[in-house]
Amino acid sequence: MKKSVLAVLMSAVFLMSGCSLLNGSKEALELPPNPQSFDKIYDEDTGDTTIKVNGKTYSYFGRLNDKMSNDSIRECLGYVDGDKDTRIYTLYEDPYDSYIMIKHVNGIMDQPEFLRATDTRQKDIFTPSYIKSAGYECWGSSGMHYEMPAASVGFTVNAENIKLVNYAVDINGEPAFFGQTGILSGRVLSKGDHNILEITEFEAGSNADKDKPFKVGLTFSVVDMDGTEYEVEGVYEREMMFGAYLDGLEIREDNGRYYLFEDV
Repeated sequence: MKKSVLAVLMSAVFLMSGCSLLNGSKEALELPPNPQSFDKIYDEDTGDTTIKVNGKTYSYFGRLNDKMSNDSIRECLGYVDGDKDTRIYTLYEDPYDSYIMIKHVNGIMDQPEFLRATDTRQKDIFTPSYIKSAGYECWGSSGMHYEMPAASVGFTVNAENIKLVNYAVDINGEPAFFGQTGILSGRVLSKGDHNILEITEFEAGSNADKDKPFKVGLTFSVVDMDGTEYEVEGVYEREMMFGAYLDGLEIREDNGRYYLFEDV
């Protein structure tokens, strides 16, 4: 009798732990107002089961590595094979849409499955850390890396009373993106605070080739505690590659004039 009670308790714990593997608000899992039904296609020649989504073909690739949050779900696209409880999602941590997730939303033990775009076969691609390969033979030596390659520039704020630093990044002479660094609480930066500005391959987009040098141009402005913004004189221009790191850049102040200085 005691053994039976223990078995029931253990089963309950197991079910609860399975339910927690995908946690967060259930609203993220809901269908959109006009959901689309996507069909699985079985290829007898390769043994693959594929789904076509937004012009891409995806094949089953991986499973959940530990757990993920519903905050990682970018969008619900629709459902699979007419079953509105089996849904397709895109992922925030996958800006290239190399993966989609399929989740059966009303089963306690149903775990997410991840499909990978078939045009990434034999490639080493950026992969969200919560996806692990299931070892399907059709993917062969197709690789994964969990950090997006970045070119990084370290810079120091050698000025008083600065709350925020804004920056604009050009890649090969074309505007790429804007950014801002500061302290979440809004307090002033300490003089000598060091920051690292990262230019990921996603942010660089089509302006940079992954395996070739590209020209980086950085311009800055600073915002003081009163909310006044000042341009920082000078442009930081260098040739970089993804994976490179440069340091020694400073933002300095002289009688209300802010300028770039490089310690070379």
